[in-house]
Amino acid sequence: MKELSNDTFDGFLKKNEKVAVDFWAPWCMPCLAMAPVFEEMEKEMNGISFGKVNVDENGELAQRFGIMSIPTLIFFSKGAEVDRIVGAFPKRELKEWLTRASQR
Repeated sequence: MKELSNDTFDGFLKKNEKVAVDFWAPWCMPCLAMAPVFEEMEKEMNGISFGKVNVDENGELAQRFGIMSIPTLIFFSKGAEVDRIVGAFPKRELKEWLTRASQR
């Protein structure tokens, strides 16, 4: 899982065609509950690169993408946002969302 920052975010999007990013914070209980599920998806979903953005440490990115609630997951294809979901989701629902988003 790639920890992304204000400095590394754009390069990560350019380097990888399909990217799922988890915007989170260490004090957010739903974020912490979602983390292992997101990590499982990284192992199971081929062709998708996964990253995490700590919104406390990277406020510019949170502001840039209008993050109002966490966890927020954003899916990017060729550098452009194609979908987002807000909240913690069970593995099955997250996998379905990633599959749909990756086909856009």
